[in-house]
Amino acid sequence: MASVYNNVSNNSLSSSVRGYGGLASGLDRDSLIQGMTAGTRAKIAKQQKGKQTLLWKQEAYRSISTKLIEFSQKYTSYTNPDTNLASAAFWSKSNVTALGTNSKYIQVSGSPANSSAVSIVGVKQLAEKASVTSSNPVSNGILTTGDINIVDDKIVSTLEGQKLTFQVGDKTFDVQLKSGTVDGFTYDYSDGAKTVESITKAMEGVSVGGRKLSELIKVEAGAAGSDPQAAPFTLNFKSIDDAHNSIRLAGGSEGALKALGFESSEEFAKYAEQGQTEIKEDGMEAAVILKDDQKLYEALSFKDRVDGKKMTFTYNGVSKTITLAFDSNDSLEDLADDIETKLAKEFGANRIKVDVSNGKLQFETYKPDGTPDGTPDKSSNLVISGADIGVIGKDGALNVASGQSNRLRLNGTFLEFQQSKDPDFTKDESDPLYITINGKNIEGITYGSTMSEIIDKINNSDAGVTVTYMKDADRFSIVSKEDGASGSIEFNATTEDKDGNIVNTDNVKLFGSLAGTEDSNGVVTPSQKITGKDAIVFVKYGDSSEPVELTRGGNSFNLDGLNVTVNGTFNVEGKYDKEQEVTFNAKADTDKIVKVVSDMIKEYNDIIKLVKDQVSTKPNRKYEPLTDEQKEQMKDSQIEKWEQEAKKGLLFNDSDLRSLSDSLRFVFSAGSESQRKLAAFGISTSSDYAEQGSLVLDETKFREALEKSPEELKDLFTKKEDKSTGETGGFMSRLTAITDTYASTKGAVKGSLIEKAGSIYAPNSILSNSIQKSINSFDDYIERLQDQLQTETDRYIKQFTSLETLISQMNSQSSWLSSVGGQ
Repeated sequence: MASVYNNVSNNSLSSSVRGYGGLASGLDRDSLIQGMTAGTRAKIAKQQKGKQTLLWKQEAYRSISTKLIEFSQKYTSYTNPDTNLASAAFWSKSNVTALGTNSKYIQVSGSPANSSAVSIVGVKQLAEKASVTSSNPVSNGILTTGDINIVDDKIVSTLEGQKLTFQVGDKTFDVQLKSGTVDGFTYDYSDGAKTVESITKAMEGVSVGGRKLSELIKVEAGAAGSDPQAAPFTLNFKSIDDAHNSIRLAGGSEGALKALGFESSEEFAKYAEQGQTEIKEDGMEAAVILKDDQKLYEALSFKDRVDGKKMTFTYNGVSKTITLAFDSNDSLEDLADDIETKLAKEFGANRIKVDVSNGKLQFETYKPDGTPDGTPDKSSNLVISGADIGVIGKDGALNVASGQSNRLRLNGTFLEFQQSKDPDFTKDESDPLYITINGKNIEGITYGSTMSEIIDKINNSDAGVTVTYMKDADRFSIVSKEDGASGSIEFNATTEDKDGNIVNTDNVKLFGSLAGTEDSNGVVTPSQKITGKDAIVFVKYGDSSEPVELTRGGNSFNLDGLNVTVNGTFNVEGKYDKEQEVTFNAKADTDKIVKVVSDMIKEYNDIIKLVKDQVSTKPNRKYEPLTDEQKEQMKDSQIEKWEQEAKKGLLFNDSDLRSLSDSLRFVFSAGSESQRKLAAFGISTSSDYAEQGSLVLDETKFREALEKSPEELKDLFTKKEDKSTGETGGFMSRLTAITDTYASTKGAVKGSLIEKAGSIYAPNSILSNSIQKSINSFDDYIERLQDQLQTETDRYIKQFTSLETLISQMNSQSSWLSSVGGQ
């Protein structure tokens, strides 16, 4: 590839030669000027090669200084305590373990400073938060639908569950017209206003360049069409985009298009091609919106709404989908039998029974125990988890909500919860609900509040308790937020209404016997107050024979620097018994230290190799930086390979790197006492001369040294240099001196490599280093040469232009003379 370098284009770094030359003289003016300015252009090329060489040198120096800086930050800096081998704390006895027959009841961690001076003699009592769980199921264990009408036809929306597509500019956006309650919003298409609200809500969930689609398009329910029963209103869409983007109805599902009056997507396409689906400020064209056949509703029989539709049930976490079957002559009992048969096929025989009660479907789980009727199974969970559009939901054929189960329905109201237990229970949803715990009234809840809202209100109140509904167990759990004996749970029998009148609370209605009892007159007898317990621990200090009784609010606490957790009781009397005593032993975290030292040695060896390679690799003189013209004639892969060769040897025999290499190789002088000790403890220098002083770790010896001579090993790494006594520093102290000499980023004068090439770790040095100054000088000289080249080129163009003018004049005169002589 060396020949590529010699193929230097004559256009190298040339100025643009303006105009056309040689029209009169026939001379190749451009080529002549290129040749006449070749000397200046060659100087520019030479300077740019020199600049590029410096840039590569700068990069090479920085690759080394970066390694040194990152090594120092990781292994000698207090900002990285988990890997700071220069810190005595890293080598300290950080692993604390509990010893003794009863150590299984004690977990310990933390500072080992006083671990040998303290022991736990006994645990009399564990801390317990005040808590209570209902003994009976919260719900009746039966999944019940609402009233089901199989006789009358139902007017249903043809838009519900469909999809509309809008185009804004050149991008399209789908709007799914959802069904049921999603994220607290109930999608309802039963009249014009609710349809507009539901479509607008669906548009809010569609993002268009940071804005909501509902901020660009307004939905309106316009005048009635010719058939009020089938279309009591017509839909229109108007642009409210202040940016005046082009907006149009671009399509939708077949059902949505038919609802808007189009027989098919093909018919809609014809209107779209004519621009009639464009959405303007005054709406869409009358030919589209005021179509008499716009059908937003249709009357469907129960059979049409149910037969052939799919419905999904989830039983104990497993979901299965069945296909409903219903004929015009079928009864609700026939539908119940069909569903029960299909559920038996999916989940097993005699596990789910489906009955009819007062025009409602009831689902109850059973244990297939071999008896004719089976035994009700209150432990199993059955959920209606989904169905085709129109089957379930507020206006669904089966009149049951998605997510309804045989457990407490958290998104159901408190009134519905009461009526599920007592169908004759009557209250208005607006009636206030009185829940009072620990003397604190739960504000802002009514009989119309959902169970989830009520639980959240309690948990976020000042009552100091957390209520949880455990779905699988069908139980309420109430736990105090305060630790130990500080926490309590007390259900109050009465409270005050907004007018100051004393009224009975509704605690028993919500929590059942957990909160007490309520007689037929509504008089409440609250359950007994529940109080938490503190942990009681007996601790022995030093040589004292008298244990000290400690009381703590939780089972986890700090004991003279030790983080202790107790999880069982023993020796509850607290009398000292050496056989039952739990003591603590501290030792270094051997695995952690071995890993960090191993990683450090690997990175140290990587630095040695990098420096060795840079300082010992000779440059290949055949490879120099490429000019732009040379790169144009090469493939990217060729350029990459060329530059890899050109970068080699740039730091060959560099004095700073030779010195750095020697310092790393002899961080401990050969034969020194420190080197001998390190070798004895498992860290030695490679005997292979080619590896230039690389370190080798004998993990077995090193672990043994950690066990037998931890303090001596620690000193070998952490000891500081004392110039007053002439005492040399430890291994990390010596390495720190080396990294500071060559790569320090602090102070007015940085490390020698930073001063020479700069570093991203010393931002000010990026533009202020010796190589950068040389690069700046190259830039200045190149700029002067380019100015000189421009001047030369302009002068030659002017001279050639004058020559062309003179020759042109001479040619004109010659032509005239020839014409005269020929007369």
